[in-house]
Amino acid sequence: MRPARRPISAGGLPMAMALLTAMTLPVVMGTAAAQAPRVAPGFVWSADVLNSDFRSDTLELSGNVRVQQGPMSIQAQAATAQDFRSQNSRWTFQDAVHVRTAAADLQSDVASATVVNGEIASARVQGTPAIFEQRGGPTDSQVRGRAGTIEYDFVTGIVTLTNQVWFSNGKDEFRGDVVIYNIHDERVQINPDGSSSGRVRGIIRPRENQPSGEPLPERLDHEPIDSGQTDSKQTDPKQTNLEQTDPEKMNSGRTVSGTTA
Repeated sequence: MRPARRPISAGGLPMAMALLTAMTLPVVMGTAAAQAPRVAPGFVWSADVLNSDFRSDTLELSGNVRVQQGPMSIQAQAATAQDFRSQNSRWTFQDAVHVRTAAADLQSDVASATVVNGEIASARVQGTPAIFEQRGGPTDSQVRGRAGTIEYDFVTGIVTLTNQVWFSNGKDEFRGDVVIYNIHDERVQINPDGSSSGRVRGIIRPRENQPSGEPLPERLDHEPIDSGQTDSKQTDPKQTNLEQTDPEKMNSGRTVSGTTA
């Protein structure tokens, strides 16, 4: 015959609850420790095909790949992620890469991106060439650049262009080995430390209220940076007609030049 169970008194109820909590606490803590670290809210990715290796913590995506976090997104046809379940992961992208933020667009053949503390922190794009464009603002003053390599720090807003750089603010154009541009304060440095073997070359175009008849400078965007050649000067038909009909212009000795190199 089993002994009768003694009812738990009101005074012993808190003790029983404490004992039950102590017994279940390790199970709850163990479950939480087994969960992978979460990436910052809003970090999502998608693709047509997925291959993942849980042992090496790698992720392979192909076909219409898109990684997005807030206003930042990276699109490509293929991507690989290392330590993708960590707060600090590394991503590489290939084929038709398009990096887009609220402030700029980048396009390239290949790219890499880093995730720091769960947030996309920077991207490095390479192409022939890679292209950078600042978003917003008037079309005639849009900042653009082309280079072999472009690095974009999303946190500081600093864009660094290297290797055969062409850079423009919409009117003026520059060429150099290294261009550093700050999107936030719109400041640019070209060959900043002076260690580059090449010289900075540029075109400063007059404002729209320039006198009529003055020839516009030639473009630098299709000119080899290290060619060492100078294009022959072309005669502006308007200025030729003006000089033929105005003797004072012919004898003034006035030289018109809009190019600064």
